[in-house]
Amino acid sequence: MYNRWYDKYPNLKSLLILLETVDKQHLEIIAHDFLQIILEKYADKFDEVIQQMSENPPPRYSRWYDENYELHTCIEFIKTLEDNEKISLVNSFIMSLMSFITNVDDE
Repeated sequence: MYNRWYDKYPNLKSLLILLETVDKQHLEIIAHDFLQIILEKYADKFDEVIQQMSENPPPRYSRWYDENYELHTCIEFIKTLEDNEKISLVNSFIMSLMSFITNVDDE
């Protein structure tokens, strides 16, 4: 049984576990990059989802990723996708994160 909605998606769950360990400065950069990926892939759907989010905000922001608005937006956006789209988008996030880690290590 799954405790949270994203537990059903192993890559997403692993990504969130990893991101929770990232310092705030790097998390800002990563979240911004993830948001750019969403905008590239789902520009037409993104505005609609943001509108719905603004009309129905969560009763409280208590999860660790809620502290970063861009990351919160990305996670909430993922919820709106079909399973195959979720998997594809999360895989794009993982590839981007791997590239980011490689670039940080090279500096």
